[in-house]
Amino acid sequence: MRVRIALLLFFSFLPALTVANAQDRVQIFGGYSYIGYFYYPAYSGPWALSSFNGLDTSVSVKLMRHAEIEGDFGGLWGPTYGCGNCDYEEKQTIRTYLGGPRVSLNIQRATFYAHALFGELTYKIAETQPGFPSFNSSDTTFAMTIGGGTDLWFTRHFGARLIQFDYLRNNNSEPGYFAHPGQHFNFRILTGAMFRF
Repeated sequence: MRVRIALLLFFSFLPALTVANAQDRVQIFGGYSYIGYFYYPAYSGPWALSSFNGLDTSVSVKLMRHAEIEGDFGGLWGPTYGCGNCDYEEKQTIRTYLGGPRVSLNIQRATFYAHALFGELTYKIAETQPGFPSFNSSDTTFAMTIGGGTDLWFTRHFGARLIQFDYLRNNNSEPGYFAHPGQHFNFRILTGAMFRF
């Protein structure tokens, strides 16, 4: 919760970080996100991979020539499990709230960047079955991601994020009742549209 408040304050003070006559200081990304999430059921094992697909948006503000500060928010939906004839359904979701420093290098129309973001990851499981009350279980823990990518600008204000690849680490006891609460070594891939102001 404290991380979300800090990110909210960051975006509240964005106008103060920008100079009125400065141009191309703010970059906004919106697009597709994939997270490969590994977890280890404590009493059964082995490590298992769940695939999550969803949306991500980020805003970065240039502080100096190659240094920026970035805020990132993601919402992803994972596998849905059923129970054949019993109408049981389990849905899994992931939410991320991250922020931190970013460095970038512009070469002609391409921007190459690397970042280290810190914040929270919420893993939620929602179970439904006719005739029974719905059950929700979630865990929010510290998360960090280190990675980078490449943007290609078609015009001064519009471009595309060709690829972003991040190593994502967090400590979460979901999914399942007996998931091992150790560090999870995950990854995420993003692509989408870029806007620059």
